[in-house]
Amino acid sequence: MKRRHFLQTLGGATPVVALGTVGAKTDTKPVRRHGSSNEPRVFYYDDGRHFSGLYQFAPPLESGDLTYAVDQLVNSGVDTLLYSAGLEGGIVQYGSQVAQKWGDNVKQWDHPIFYRASRNLQQLVADGHDPMRILAERCHEKGIWFIPSGTVCIVGGNRKKDIGYGRKSDFVFDNPQFEVGNDEHPEARHLGRFFGPARFNFLHAEVRQERFAIFEELLTNYETDGVELDFTIDNEFGPFCRIDEVPQLGPILTQWIRDIREVARRAEQSQGRQKRVYVRIPAGSASMWRIPGFEVETWVTEKLVDALIVITPYKKETAKNRLLMMDQDLDLAPAIDLARSTECRVLAGYMSTLGQQLESMSTPEMTWAAAALAYDMGVDGFGLGLDGWVPNGWPWTKQEYRTLRKLGHPEVLATADKIYRVRSLDRNSDRNPESLFPLVGPVLPLAVSEGTPLELPFTVADDLSRWQSEERVKSVRMRVHVANIDIAGHDRIEVSLNGRSLPDSIREEIDLHFRYLKNQAVGPYGYLLEYRLTPELFPRKGTNTLSVTLVKRDPVLRAGVEVYDVACMIEYRHHRQYERDPIEY
Repeated sequence: MKRRHFLQTLGGATPVVALGTVGAKTDTKPVRRHGSSNEPRVFYYDDGRHFSGLYQFAPPLESGDLTYAVDQLVNSGVDTLLYSAGLEGGIVQYGSQVAQKWGDNVKQWDHPIFYRASRNLQQLVADGHDPMRILAERCHEKGIWFIPSGTVCIVGGNRKKDIGYGRKSDFVFDNPQFEVGNDEHPEARHLGRFFGPARFNFLHAEVRQERFAIFEELLTNYETDGVELDFTIDNEFGPFCRIDEVPQLGPILTQWIRDIREVARRAEQSQGRQKRVYVRIPAGSASMWRIPGFEVETWVTEKLVDALIVITPYKKETAKNRLLMMDQDLDLAPAIDLARSTECRVLAGYMSTLGQQLESMSTPEMTWAAAALAYDMGVDGFGLGLDGWVPNGWPWTKQEYRTLRKLGHPEVLATADKIYRVRSLDRNSDRNPESLFPLVGPVLPLAVSEGTPLELPFTVADDLSRWQSEERVKSVRMRVHVANIDIAGHDRIEVSLNGRSLPDSIREEIDLHFRYLKNQAVGPYGYLLEYRLTPELFPRKGTNTLSVTLVKRDPVLRAGVEVYDVACMIEYRHHRQYERDPIEY
């Protein structure tokens, strides 16, 4: 690790007082510690619904149906469970004494899955199986940190229209005066699907208090290891007010976090357990943080937060404009620099959406590449931040466990196979996406014009010269998917890497014209140009530049030529001259 680790400690065991509330413990415990680092390293975010018993199991449920959310993590490499406490409309998913549970205010349902979730939750709580307590206890039994996560910004709605889904509380239905309303600011059109006029304005004290009560309950009434203040809604960022009100929001939000910090401190003393305050923020510089009104510098310097979970700022799903992409190379440097020489930690949150035809989520090699890049930048940990990470369905398969077990070990990742990709939109994103946050650098697909090189940067964490000297490198390939070309005709493409031309002698031309795979035609039509690199052409550790030039275009083809996808694929041997599968029969 490049950064020094500062460990938070408490001065010995503190007697636990009777809290007199749900989940309180009266026995005295020492502060619980895990592992050599004593702090979370690899986290998994579970929204508690999609890939769990609430949606997938028919009622009635038992407590064991809940604990599977923890049991699937045992010995997986994940040491921390971030578990969603509630939904975007203020409803919660546990036996709260301060907020409404899913279904508390619903008599007639419009959605069978939401009805099932409510039935399961209501039945569990009625039977004495509060999910928040059961999950906390199970995590502690299995040596896993348990940190409930809750959205700080909530969304209102129309009772008549929305009540049948059960996702919104009476608080949001009864208080439309707290909604942000129409925002005439020109940047408002770039906001994501939940950051519309119905979102609640955090400038209102009543809104802040409603959210505060839930986090206070999670810290004080349950033996959690802290809370995550999720400043997104479904991993989309936006201001909790009108855009022109953002300067007012910053100090108000900071004071609210100070109050949360004080609650965490008191709960720490009463329970004898560390109570961490994590926050989810966008990758990038302080100017990016200020767009939604986040005073991150103050939060860190005043020791209000224990960790920054840094994720891509670019997710947006709206009917008119969609922006989704797998962002392996997050701009983590500003957060790392800010946290250096402080007790605040930095965790990279990976959004593994790939959105291609044959794979919807990133492959193990892509995930390992993202983790290696994050550790190379100097983060303290890495985690999976999507609502649910299920590359091959749920429950997880052997492949998921194979992926997870390496994520906390930079030295193991050093020689893990990897696929690094130039940032690319998923297949269903708009070709000209509009983002609240400035898009930095090229994002594929991009048009290429005859005679004009297209420069595409990508970053590699591997020290290939070292591993090549030990004969550990099995292969390094650059793969360029160019759409709307016909290499068999008159089109001619040249590719260079870091200023050195890649010769045709190391190139394989793979035809993708109407290839039919897994019951679908693979698109876009064109060619994969795959270069099997020799050692002198290997990419360097750090930033590399691939240049693609359309040297000659077939004059009878009018379709525009695009670079659709670029990947650098690295494979390793366990030892020189050692091949995993040396014979075919």
